[in-house]
Amino acid sequence: MSKSDHRAIQSLHGRLQERFPLAFPKHYDDLRPLKLGILTDVIEQLPDVDPTALRRALANHTSRDGYLLALIHGRGDRRYDLNGQPTGIVTPEERAEAQKRLDASTKRGQDRAERVRTHKEREEKRRQQREIERKNREAKAARKAEHERVQQEIAARKAALIAQGITPESRSERKRRLAREAAERAARRHQQAPKSGADRPMNHGFAKPTPRPPRDATGQDQHPERLMERAEPALDKPMPQVVFRKKRRVVPPSGDEK
Repeated sequence: MSKSDHRAIQSLHGRLQERFPLAFPKHYDDLRPLKLGILTDVIEQLPDVDPTALRRALANHTSRDGYLLALIHGRGDRRYDLNGQPTGIVTPEERAEAQKRLDASTKRGQDRAERVRTHKEREEKRRQQREIERKNREAKAARKAEHERVQQEIAARKAALIAQGITPESRSERKRRLAREAAERAARRHQQAPKSGADRPMNHGFAKPTPRPPRDATGQDQHPERLMERAEPALDKPMPQVVFRKKRRVVPPSGDEK
């Protein structure tokens, strides 16, 4: 049903409440069970109204939870006509059917309320997300504006230095220049430093070893006189005197003396 049709049905229901206040009361607690076949009576009383629209308006009235409660818990078992006169009764089967319709309507209402609650929670999360995104955009714009301001200040200082005849350099250029100067200073110190111990000849205070004399094919020294000279001790130093001591021999006793 479109919104225009729904408004037309609501308007017709209001007309029924004005024309038949006893059958279609405005107050929720005054609703009463209607007689069976009351649609025919309404069509006879309102011949200028579209019967299809009347049927929809009557179905809208009888499907309300208040009307179903009137069928289930109404005082007595009577039904009423357009003038409020009792006509007919409400059977137990009709009460059971009304209870089923009421349970289904209650379930639909709970589901609708759950959907509304879920929709509200989802919309609230989306609103919070949009608020966070808005704050992030504002913070980003502020950082960008601050960066542009700093760049403008840097450009102004560079222009002032250039006007004074000073060539400005960036931070990276200054780092590279300092690293290059440090490397040059280290190279100059290395060139000016004395030679280390590894570059000097190794001489720990010992005399240079005498080269070994050559030998012949049999392995004998070709200069035996030099070998004798090395073997003979110096005569200017006396040889120490050697004292020999006789070692005592201990004879174990024989077996006859036991």
